[in-house]
Amino acid sequence: MDIQVVDTPRGRPRGDAVVLVAAQGESLRTRAGSCGRAFREGYMTLERAKGFAGEAGQVRTLTLGGSERIGSVILVGLGKADIITHESLRHAASAGVRAARELGARQVSLVPPEGKGAMFRADRLAEALVEGTVIGLYRFETYKKKAAEDGVDLLNVLVSPAEAKAARRGAKEGRVLGEAVCFARQLGNEPGNTATPTFLAEEALRIAQEEGLEYRVLEEDEMRELGMGSLLGVAQGSVEPAKLIMLTYEPKLRGKKKPETVAIVGKGLTFDTGGISIKPGNKMEDMKFDMCGGAAVLGAMKAVAGLKVGVRVVALVPASENMPDGASYKPGDILRAMNGTTIEIRNTDAEGRLILADALAYATSKLRPKPKAIVDLATLTGACVVALGDGNGALVSNTDSLADELLAASGTSGDALWRMPISDNYRAQLESPYADVSNLGSPGAGTLTAAAFLEKFTGNVPWAHLDIAGMAWTQKRTGLFSVGATGFGVRVIARWLQSRG
Repeated sequence: MDIQVVDTPRGRPRGDAVVLVAAQGESLRTRAGSCGRAFREGYMTLERAKGFAGEAGQVRTLTLGGSERIGSVILVGLGKADIITHESLRHAASAGVRAARELGARQVSLVPPEGKGAMFRADRLAEALVEGTVIGLYRFETYKKKAAEDGVDLLNVLVSPAEAKAARRGAKEGRVLGEAVCFARQLGNEPGNTATPTFLAEEALRIAQEEGLEYRVLEEDEMRELGMGSLLGVAQGSVEPAKLIMLTYEPKLRGKKKPETVAIVGKGLTFDTGGISIKPGNKMEDMKFDMCGGAAVLGAMKAVAGLKVGVRVVALVPASENMPDGASYKPGDILRAMNGTTIEIRNTDAEGRLILADALAYATSKLRPKPKAIVDLATLTGACVVALGDGNGALVSNTDSLADELLAASGTSGDALWRMPISDNYRAQLESPYADVSNLGSPGAGTLTAAAFLEKFTGNVPWAHLDIAGMAWTQKRTGLFSVGATGFGVRVIARWLQSRG
């Protein structure tokens, strides 16, 4: 889809359809009338019938004859002007442009709302509206014999000449973020027989070539030399070789200032049967989404490069399958991680923390310069879904300032996070009579004991863990997202990194 910011009076919409976004109580007589007399009359009819009041989520379509230069006008409500957010703007744009697509529109003009205050700045409006449009139009059709024929080819964002420069800057940022999210969704939606660890490594190489990133992959022989028995233990039951994928973004800064280094780590478990501790068969097909943390990290690296953040970023994705096989690791086994910690296996379905352990240990011991902060993302625990459902991802951190930065980024990005505690009573649940630590705590607080496990491999570096198990995919169309992977985590990480550089 081509996206253009058109600096023309808002009375000159173009295309097959016009999407007018409006706050509650705003009169659209003039704006609807600018699309043609019949549309103004249609809007007035709606107004008299109280058919459109600008309430959040409200969508009304005016489609009238062939005498008008515009085929359809779609009115989309934002809700009250004083509580408009980035996310409500994204949702409005998504709903409006999807409605235009359903009408068969190929060229759509999007008219931003009018108002006063920070949220109505041209750059913020354009960023949110374009981001919402890109995310909302995504469809996964790779394996469909016949793809959908409807599609939007051109989006014009209409602004005044005075707003054009700022709007173009915002629209570019919105497109970068939207496309990065959709890239992560595409990876997450791929079936497990396609999205293997090798496939993820190939996709990472493609990102590196397109975005100018450094690329490296550790193969299993190198992992053995480094003592990564935790990651290799999970992978040993699969015919698919494990990979530790690494991408590095080097910012181009003026002068001699050296940027700080941060690391982001994503769980790349490309299919999870539970191993010997096998999962129930019901909904096991959804375990292709167990690599969505890794997908989010790769998507975030696309965003980081496109946004040109001022921080050096190293991304690590430990990738493997967890399969039941004669060679699989078993309950009762003891694995030794890269940092020398021995791990008693009480459940082979607590595998995500095991592959992350070696990636975190590598990040803290081998990366130079040493990271100033590490954030990991993982579909780690069903307990997180029980605690927070699909409303928030869980945030656990050993550093208040880092947690505060991530919560602030969450507030504007659309990726909602809720901080949860970590303390000695959760750490104590991981004690083992046979090894340094167990990979499973007691029945309660599974999200927090899993985080306490990961903490043991962070080497006292400021660290945060995002458990995205309830957010990484959806079973129904909701808000911006169609069924499948959501790309959750891409935007909050990108915004956080922007804030640091």
